[in-house]
Amino acid sequence: MSPLPINTIQHFTHPNHSLTLYDSNTKYLCDGCKIPGIGKRYQCRRCNFDLHEYCGTCPMNLSSFLHPHHSLMLVTRKPHGERRSNRVCNVCCDSVEGLFYRCGVCNFDVHPLCTQLPEALRHALHQAHPLKLRSSTEQGTCAVCRGACNASSWRYRCRLCGFDIHIDCVLIQCEKRTTKDRGIPKYVPPSGFSQQQNFGGFAHGVPYWHPSNNPYFPSPLNMHHNHMPQPQPQHPNHAGQAQTHYGGGRIGQVMFGLVKTLGIGVFSNMIFGTDVSALFSS
Repeated sequence: MSPLPINTIQHFTHPNHSLTLYDSNTKYLCDGCKIPGIGKRYQCRRCNFDLHEYCGTCPMNLSSFLHPHHSLMLVTRKPHGERRSNRVCNVCCDSVEGLFYRCGVCNFDVHPLCTQLPEALRHALHQAHPLKLRSSTEQGTCAVCRGACNASSWRYRCRLCGFDIHIDCVLIQCEKRTTKDRGIPKYVPPSGFSQQQNFGGFAHGVPYWHPSNNPYFPSPLNMHHNHMPQPQPQHPNHAGQAQTHYGGGRIGQVMFGLVKTLGIGVFSNMIFGTDVSALFSS
């Protein structure tokens, strides 16, 4: 067999044709993990088949800090008519509909995109210590949106200080203010969240503010903090909350936006919560 052309792959989810890396500033639904995307993807134009760039190249077996005791295996969901149960991602709590990583020993499931979130980052609201992506048995309050962080939910956390931020609040730009007494600038949570209310463990309130109009950043309508879509069929997730499906995943676009941003490769040097629009200027 002759080697595949450059930027071309063969993938088990689409065995009849090869997939070519394609870059277009258009939205698509990944036919692997069933999460929306935009920009680069592996594509079979003949079949209108698309895969996230990472879903097309992620390994069949993965070692991850998210589940350090066992290796995770890449598997795919059965068709809807053959499923015996619902599955949700243990990290983001959104439904698992296509490709996902699984630990058969612990029943731990995670989207491929969620495995690409950084283990630690720095945030403007808590610059004293790095925040680590952790699952906690403690209830908490997100320092950005002031919504509940439910027990067993994953969040960016400083365990020493009991400081929590929702995964999908990491990219929200906080407000920079100067103190009257010393004139020292500091960051505070965005004032737009001050009137929010909690519903079903998630925060809903005023419209979500996002730092730029860049298409990589997820739409506010898909965030769990704000706009309430029309009710859809629900099932309980692992944290005991009502899980709702909104075409491609309730917060799937949030995960894609985060991973896309962090994929720029500068997250280790940035302080989240500040203006990230400069990342998208080119």
